[in-house]
Amino acid sequence: MRRRTTPPEYDALYRDLIAQCDDEPVQDVIAGQIWSLVQTEHATGLSMSLRPMATGGHSTSFHLRGKPLVELAELSVSWNPREAAIGMAAICAACNLTSRFAGAEEANGRDLLLKKVAGKKVGLIGHFPWTDEIRSASDSLTVFEQRPQEGDLPQQAEEYLLPHLDVVAITGSALSNKTLPRLLELACNAWVMLIGPSTPLSVLMFDYGVDALSGCVARDPEELAEVVREGGGVHEFRNAVRFVTLQKP
Repeated sequence: MRRRTTPPEYDALYRDLIAQCDDEPVQDVIAGQIWSLVQTEHATGLSMSLRPMATGGHSTSFHLRGKPLVELAELSVSWNPREAAIGMAAICAACNLTSRFAGAEEANGRDLLLKKVAGKKVGLIGHFPWTDEIRSASDSLTVFEQRPQEGDLPQQAEEYLLPHLDVVAITGSALSNKTLPRLLELACNAWVMLIGPSTPLSVLMFDYGVDALSGCVARDPEELAEVVREGGGVHEFRNAVRFVTLQKP
């Protein structure tokens, strides 16, 4: 007889992040083609918009302006792609406050990652503009993708290969699509960086197995919102944000 086991609480990380959000009224919500954005009077957060799936149900969350930020953050545990992205954008708004990082040195996670990968077996969850640089600097590089390109490995390979890697960089959008908790379990032997505009800059992430966080804070919230609304990407809004990197003490 197969023994019953209690499944892990996949949403524990999300619940801890939601607890960091307050009830400040939301002023703007944008579910853009590439990015989703949530904005209050004092905060702006981003999350990559997820592609619609055959499952996940129809979104029923509309008319979100004026609602408490924490209520939108609750959407992060939704299995609906649109809702999950908005929920993570709300969490990033709470965690990536411009005022909190006003004195922080601007730092791109790519530079720290390049220092860490020398002579190491490296894994990237997702494609990044500097993938070839990582390949040249590391001993070996494996790229895992939901939609593999030539030379990539499919998502299923993560289960077998991540435990044997030295350095793993994970796109912040892994929070929105619910893959991050399992990825962190699999990469428990590696130095792990969570990177990209979808990354919440919360030291709470260090308690879950992340060693470095690289995300962004709004420099010009109005410009950022305009670019997201018009379907722009990182290249278009890079001057409207500051890139910040935090390392586990």
